[in-house]
Amino acid sequence: MDKNRNLHFETCEESAEWFDACYMADYEYQMRSVDFYFDLRKNRVSVELEHKIAKCVRELAKEQNILTRKLVNEWLR
Repeated sequence: MDKNRNLHFETCEESAEWFDACYMADYEYQMRSVDFYFDLRKNRVSVELEHKIAKCVRELAKEQNILTRKLVNEWLR
């Protein structure tokens, strides 16, 4: 992949192969520092939804201007 183009991968496997084969120092000029925070104590559960259902839930949350997870939590409560 050309060093001057944005990276785009179709699958996780494709990205893993690319990162395994590349020397990241060659791309340091494109990198920037970021700050982030995560809390490992939060209890998260993932539930796989059918594509059509997930799409509908996202659309409903967007219409209500709330996060999808907030909408689902409200329904489950």
